Amino acid sequence: MTARGMKRLIMGLFCFLTFFLVCNLANAFSESIQVPAGETETRAVNMKEGDRISGRVTIVGQSLNFSIYSPDGQTIINSTLSDPIDFQFVATATGVYGFYFENTFSNEANLVTLNYNVQYYIFGFPQEYIILFFIVGLALVAVVVYAAMSPKP
Repeated sequence: MTARGMKRLIMGLFCFLTFFLVCNLANAFSESIQVPAGETETRAVNMKEGDRISGRVTIVGQSLNFSIYSPDGQTIINSTLSDPIDFQFVATATGVYGFYFENTFSNEANLVTLNYNVQYYIFGFPQEYIILFFIVGLALVAVVVYAAMSPKP
């Protein structure tokens, strides 16, 4: 392979890795949930200790009970939901956090919109910073390799 071909390969790999890592940053989720009368709907979110989650729950219809439980069963939020509610907490344990929408005291179905964003942490740093450092480091390596492979005057 020629030096020019190697440069193109390195730049192509760099662009692909950068695109892949940047696309992986999307941690925002949105879901509309139909909660039938007399029933409970559950959603699960996997989190590691130290991860941060923030979000908003909106209801269309009558009120219902909204709860979030940690993996060890501790109540994080327990509220009657009739108006939009914002929530935010830091995961205290690794595992599945349960979001419960209880419509057992109503005779009408309710539509709930759950929007949330999880900020993952790696070695105590937000995931975005780790990826940024990786991209900058990879860019520096690409520049050094490109310069080393350039023809000398």
